[in-house]
Amino acid sequence: MNCNYLPPNPPAAYTGATLLTAKARRTTANNALYNNAFTLLCCLLWMVITPCLAGNDKHTVGGRQAAMGNTSVTFTDVFSVFYNQAGLAGINTVTAGIYAENRFLLKDLNFFGAAVAIPTKGGTFGLGATYFGNNLYNDRLINLAYGRKLFNTLSIGIELDYAAISVADYGTANAFTFGVGVQYAIIPQLIAGAQVHNPLRWQFTDFEEDRLPTVISSGIAYLPSKKVTICAEAEKNLDKPLMLKAGFEYNIVEKLSLRAGVTTEPVVSSFGIGLNLGALRIDLSNSFHPVLGYSPHFGLIYTAPKRNKD
Repeated sequence: MNCNYLPPNPPAAYTGATLLTAKARRTTANNALYNNAFTLLCCLLWMVITPCLAGNDKHTVGGRQAAMGNTSVTFTDVFSVFYNQAGLAGINTVTAGIYAENRFLLKDLNFFGAAVAIPTKGGTFGLGATYFGNNLYNDRLINLAYGRKLFNTLSIGIELDYAAISVADYGTANAFTFGVGVQYAIIPQLIAGAQVHNPLRWQFTDFEEDRLPTVISSGIAYLPSKKVTICAEAEKNLDKPLMLKAGFEYNIVEKLSLRAGVTTEPVVSSFGIGLNLGALRIDLSNSFHPVLGYSPHFGLIYTAPKRNKD
C-alpha cells in the first residue's frame, strides 16, 4: 500500500487532519528525494571539477605559493608544513599563518588553512590543518611536521597526516599517511627541493579508486639577487599527468613584492603581491582558469619577535 497515495475524491470519512498528515508525509518523502538527488549532484559535480582545480588532489596553501604558480618545495615559511617539511628547518622563531581561498568565486568551494611552526634546539615542529567544502561534501587534513638541518646546506623533513572526507547521507572515510622532504643549497643562490607524499599509496577504503594521492614534487629556486626569485618545479601524481610549474617574485621595495606564475594540467595563470609589515606578511593573489574563471587567495603570516638571550 502506498502511503503517499490519496484518492482523487476522498470520502467524507477523510478528515482535514488526515489529509494534512498524508500531505506532510508526501512532502517529507519528496524533500528527502530532492536532498538525496542534490547530494548526488554535488558529488558528481565535484568529480567533474576536481581535475580542473589544479591537476592533482593536493590543495594550494599560502598566498605566495598561489601567486607563484603553486611552486613551494624550495620555500622556507610556515606553510612548508604542507609542501616540504624540510623548509621548516630554516624557521628560527615561532611563526603562524592562515590562508583562505574562494575557488572560482563559488561559496561552496571555499578552502581554509592554518599552520604554526615552533623551532627548538633539535629542529622545528609544525602543525597544520585545512578544510575544504560545505556541509554536503568536505575534506579535512591535520598535519604534524618536523624539519631539521643536517648540515648548513642540507635539511630534511617528515610529515604525518590524518585525512578525512565526508559526504552527506553517505558518511565519513578517513586515513593516515606520511611524507618526506629534502632541501639542498647547491650554491647560496640555487636551492633544490623535493618531497614525496603518501609513498606507500595508502587509501581510504579497500577500493582502489579511494586511494590517497601519491605525489612526488621536485624543483629549484634561483636567486640572482636579493630582489629576485625564480622557481621551476615538476609535480607528478602517480594517477595523473605530469604537472609543470613556474613562478617569479620581484621585491620592488623592502615592503612590497610582485609575483606571477603559471601551472600546467590544466594551464592556470596566477599573479599577486606581498606586503611585508614588520612581524606581519600579507599575501594577496588571484589565479585564473580559462574555463572556470578566477580564484582569489589570501594569506597572512605572523612571525614572533626573537627572544633576547640573557
